[in-house]
Amino acid sequence: MSDVDRTGLAARLAAHLDTARDEPLSHQIADQVWLEVIEGTLETGERLPTVRQLAVALGASPRTVERAYAELERLGVVSTRVGQGTFVSLGPPAESVRERRRELLRLCLEALERADALGFDAEDLIDTLGELRAARLDAEPSKTPPGS
Repeated sequence: MSDVDRTGLAARLAAHLDTARDEPLSHQIADQVWLEVIEGTLETGERLPTVRQLAVALGASPRTVERAYAELERLGVVSTRVGQGTFVSLGPPAESVRERRRELLRLCLEALERADALGFDAEDLIDTLGELRAARLDAEPSKTPPGS
């Protein structure tokens, strides 16, 4: 993928990102890249912009883009080659995988709405989930956390 094409990807992503939404920007980025793969706009083997390039182009923090790329890598949509970059490594995911992702998103949005109704924000929810995860791992040390 040429630099012009990578700039085009950043512009397409920027057109769909909304900082006013409850959904974290990193999830929005990951979802949009995934849609680009599903729709065939991004093809297997194409190189994505570097974390820094995309962060600058989107006006986001590099950590936000890192989280998006990490999520895409965890899902098998991209792979990172040290010193070479991040590349699309998968064609469109199965519908069942996409539906599970949509259901998880719905669950998270519902949890955010309910937390907000109780006077808590997203950070409170994230902290509580982290505490629950840690307690669960402490209770069952032989379990490996999902996605690890």
